[in-house]
Formats: sequence, structure tokens, C-alpha cells
Amino acid sequence: SLTFSESLWNVYFDAEPGEGYDKHLVLDPNVVYTGGIGIYEGTVLIDGNGAVIDLQDGLGIWVTAEEGQEVILDVRYTTIMNGHDYGIYYAGYSEGSIRNCNFINDNMGVKLLDNSNVMIKNCNFINNEQYGVAIVSEIPVCNVSYCNGWNNGEEDYMENCPG
Repeated sequence: SLTFSESLWNVYFDAEPGEGYDKHLVLDPNVVYTGGIGIYEGTVLIDGNGAVIDLQDGLGIWVTAEEGQEVILDVRYTTIMNGHDYGIYYAGYSEGSIRNCNFINDNMGVKLLDNSNVMIKNCNFINNEQYGVAIVSEIPVCNVSYCNGWNNGEEDYMENCPG
């Protein structure tokens, strides 16, 4: 089978509203999406359909919001791999959910800071250099259920690890 490659940024930029989100990214499982994106406004759904996002040793997908701002990233059925620092990073007052995803060979699969609020369900964290999920301050809310982690460097899950 042939596998094609496309920039995740291009898909994000061209995404239309859908399913109640400002941007609905529908990925094709026959395409490898490359590079990360930054989300600092609106609501976004990445509907992976089993697709792979290869961050190519770049930063990853980051989400940040100021107090009073609604910035949400929901991700489902996606493999996110090869992030230099993280696969997905939530900061500020951002929110989101991650369901049925794989995080492979990132430094940290999911990294949470500040007042972020994230639900992670049915995900796998595999061969990440430091952690599968890292809460890097004491304030974020992170609900993890039905997830697996193995071969992650320091720990599968780390909470309240400032700095």
C-alpha cells in the first residue's frame, strides 16, 4: 500500500467547522500527517480515524488559553509520535479530551501545565523518553481512565512534578 504525507498545519488551516467545533480536522488513515500546530483560540476536534501524526522531532501540538477564553482541543483515534518535547501540551486555561489515541516515542506523551483541564481515556503511552503523561504543576485537572503505559523512560505517569 502507498502512504502519503501532508502537513498537519495545512489541514488545520483549511479545516471547516463541524460537530459543534470551530475547526473539525478529519484525517485520512492512509496519510501520515507531519509537524505540529499551535491552538490559542476556538474549539478544535482532530478526528484521526486511525491516522498517524509524525511530529518529526518538532515540539508537538500545543493548546493554551487565557482566563475567560474558551480554547478546547479534543483528539480521537490518532497516533501522535516523535515529538521532541511532547505529543500534546495543554497550558493556561485550556481544556480538552484525548480518546483512543497512541503516544509513541515522544519526550512526554501529554504534558499539562497551569489551569488546564483534560480527560484522557483509552490511550496507550509507549516508548516515551520521560513520561507518558506529565502534570508539571499542582493545578491542572487530569482524569485518566483505561489507559496503558509501557517502556516510558522515567515513569508512565508523573503528577505534580514542578519544573
